[in-house]
Amino acid sequence: MNNLKKKFEKILLTFYKKKDFFQKKINKWKTKNKLEKYQQGHELFEKIELLEKELQSNFDSEEVVKNQYALKIKIKEFKKSYKQLNEITKSSLRQWVEAIVFAGALVFVLRTYVFGLYHVPTGSAEPTILVGDRLCGNKFTYFFNDIKSGDYIIINDPLFVYSKNPISYYWQKYAGLGVPILGLPSGPENWTKRVIGVPGDTIEGKLENGAPVIYRNGIKLQEDYVNPYPLIHVLKTTGFIDLKNIGPINIPSFIRKEEKRLKYVYVPEKSLANQPYYKLKPNEVMRDEYYSPVLDYPNTPSYANGRCVDEFGPIRIPEKKYWLMGDCRKNSMDSRFWGLCDEEEIQGKVGFVIFSVDSEEPAWLFELIKHPIDFWKKIRWNRIFKFIN
Repeated sequence: MNNLKKKFEKILLTFYKKKDFFQKKINKWKTKNKLEKYQQGHELFEKIELLEKELQSNFDSEEVVKNQYALKIKIKEFKKSYKQLNEITKSSLRQWVEAIVFAGALVFVLRTYVFGLYHVPTGSAEPTILVGDRLCGNKFTYFFNDIKSGDYIIINDPLFVYSKNPISYYWQKYAGLGVPILGLPSGPENWTKRVIGVPGDTIEGKLENGAPVIYRNGIKLQEDYVNPYPLIHVLKTTGFIDLKNIGPINIPSFIRKEEKRLKYVYVPEKSLANQPYYKLKPNEVMRDEYYSPVLDYPNTPSYANGRCVDEFGPIRIPEKKYWLMGDCRKNSMDSRFWGLCDEEEIQGKVGFVIFSVDSEEPAWLFELIKHPIDFWKKIRWNRIFKFIN
């Protein structure tokens, strides 16, 4: 019984601390003719005071031991009424701040441990995943299942260098979005790669008849998912503002106007306007001295710094490390270039495409602003809710 009384007294003390504030707030509503709020607040205040008197009387009664259940019900009602009164008397600003903080915390938990939403910025996974796809990544699955060969996963850019400043570091790691005006740097880009080798596997890359092949544990892989089409070189312009800064304010890179040289998967049998993956314009296509499109052909070796990156190993993969490669081998910066991926850089497994826009812009809204009339033609309707294997 003493515990029950202490519980009530604790809640009552909380109410007394704000009692004057509640009365002033309710009277203010009456003065400003906010009758609905006044009525609601007045009724709650009177109910709380009535419950207080009843509870005080019950605790002073000799029958208090017999009425424990009834007391618990009244204390619960007192607490509920106090919370309701406390909530409606909060300022609009405070309600908004609390809602934003709560929403932010919820998004953080969901994004960190359950699922993530990702924009695909490069063509390293073509044609499985395209530039402009917005993906749902499943983070939860790897709490219960091992990462397997063949899984398509989302990773942090393994070459990204985090800030040494603790605040900037945690912002980059868990928020990611750069806010230059507040001095908050952006985090690593998210890449999509296919798992080719897991801990314990031995991976080796060879050239056979001039074509790159992969061996895992001595067995040649049959990789039907690898892009079979050539890549066409194109020039694309992104962003809006053709300036690096305005006075002391740096223009964020994602809205800065920039011309990019890119490579897209290209089906030669189709016209530029009727390509199944990217619709192209003639003035975007780069051409050689014979006015033919500049193409990179599949199933040919790739080179970097004078070495063939498709010849490697054999490499035995240690614990918590993975060998990753993109499906578009001629356009993928992957383990052939930067080595094994650490497990902690893996964000989750690619689930499905939420929606997709044929655009290099980092936000679909930018594409809508730049091309308001034909924007809807840029949406890849056939990829919405497409599951990735």
